[in-house]
Amino acid sequence: MTVSGSRRRPLVLRLSLTAAIAVTVAGSSVAFASPAVSAPMPVRTAAAPAFTAGLCEGTEYTPSEQMLDISGIRLDHFNDGNIVPMYGTTDRGTSAAVDAPVCGVRDVDGIAKSEWMYCTDFDLDPCAGVDENGLPVDKHNDEMGATVPSSGNPDLSADDLAVISWLLQNPAKLDGVVSGNGSEDARSARQTLVWCVSDYDNPLMADFKSLCDRNIGDDERARIVEIMNVTQTLDLVRKTPATGTLKAGETAVFTLNTNMYRKPINVQSSAGTELTVCGDNAKATLSANQLTVDGRGDAPTAVDLCLTAADGGDYSVTASVIPDSVENLHWNTAGAQCQVFASFDTVRPALMNASASVGYAAAPTTTPATTTPATTTPATPVVPIVPIVPIVPIVPIVPIVPVVPVVPGAPVPSQPVATPAAPAPSAPKQATGPRPVAIDGGAAEQNSGRNVAVAVTGLGLVGMAAAGAVALRRKRS
Repeated sequence: MTVSGSRRRPLVLRLSLTAAIAVTVAGSSVAFASPAVSAPMPVRTAAAPAFTAGLCEGTEYTPSEQMLDISGIRLDHFNDGNIVPMYGTTDRGTSAAVDAPVCGVRDVDGIAKSEWMYCTDFDLDPCAGVDENGLPVDKHNDEMGATVPSSGNPDLSADDLAVISWLLQNPAKLDGVVSGNGSEDARSARQTLVWCVSDYDNPLMADFKSLCDRNIGDDERARIVEIMNVTQTLDLVRKTPATGTLKAGETAVFTLNTNMYRKPINVQSSAGTELTVCGDNAKATLSANQLTVDGRGDAPTAVDLCLTAADGGDYSVTASVIPDSVENLHWNTAGAQCQVFASFDTVRPALMNASASVGYAAAPTTTPATTTPATTTPATPVVPIVPIVPIVPIVPIVPIVPVVPVVPGAPVPSQPVATPAAPAPSAPKQATGPRPVAIDGGAAEQNSGRNVAVAVTGLGLVGMAAAGAVALRRKRS
């Protein structure tokens, strides 16, 4: 760009600024770090009292107490809503010659915010020095007024503003060094890239044009302008399964759609799960929880993200990002002979958020089998059943003694009655059934013999020859 000569300073005043470029070319690559939040100040309803400001992110040396002391005229500037420059990115500069970018502090809704301010005029004075009394001075040790907010750098085109805004919000590379706020080398790379945009046509930048062409040439600048002019999108949906739940150990697939290219998108999943880029996603990389998608233009790119859970429950994936916008920058300057600074505004716009969730069914609960000792029931002894044979009483045959009839008139001689011989007793046999009961209720005796000759006491046989009949007579016991 071309800037009027009235705003330019002699070459000797640019030495501290060009040193930053030399550091960048020799620096090593570092990872991008998100902006830090400086020590908060309590919300105030009146002017803030004197305080010691917090350090800007990634400060690699210890600034003096004087640099961090916000009191006196500096406190007045702070309470007026202005940014107060404190120290440079390195400790090589003197109090009056501060290496860019510059760390400054300002009040944001009652909180003191320390932010790195990047120069957008290569050969103008930073006007960020401090004298022995803590007053801001330029390189001539002339006392300076407040560094007041600005609407931007009037010498930059709309495309220049868009590219610088993107550079201060996203990591970019300068010969392999990743730009950012997290280290001296990263800040030096970012400052050089900003100068490649703001001062590419400045004759004093002629020695660095080839460096700019390699890293942020016309095509890259056009790509960034496209990004800044599109309607930025961020969408996250569940892909597999589209509905329903999964079993523990199965993989869920989510699809992220975005056109915010080469911009770190914060993606996270629920505790106990691991998120990976899966499928055909050659244009997407995931480092820790930062997803970066390559591309250009307005059309979004779909990126599949896989999640696996080992336990049942509901699990979610979230994506968040600060959309790129020129309005995200805070501009300030201390006067016509001083740099116009651009810094990323820590009063950030609302995050763009997207989320989706999936449910996992709990694994079935298995109860370990318990062995109950078998109870052995003792075998019931088998009692042989002896069939009851009905006892048929056998009536013994009692020999019948004939009775001689008495003939009248003839004397009947007296004759002895023969007594039958009693049978020989046999060994008694154990009863095999219930004791029999006499027919009329009297007791009965039972015996059994080898030849089934049973004598039943109480029975007798009387022969009556005269009547020619046989009668049974019961004898009571």
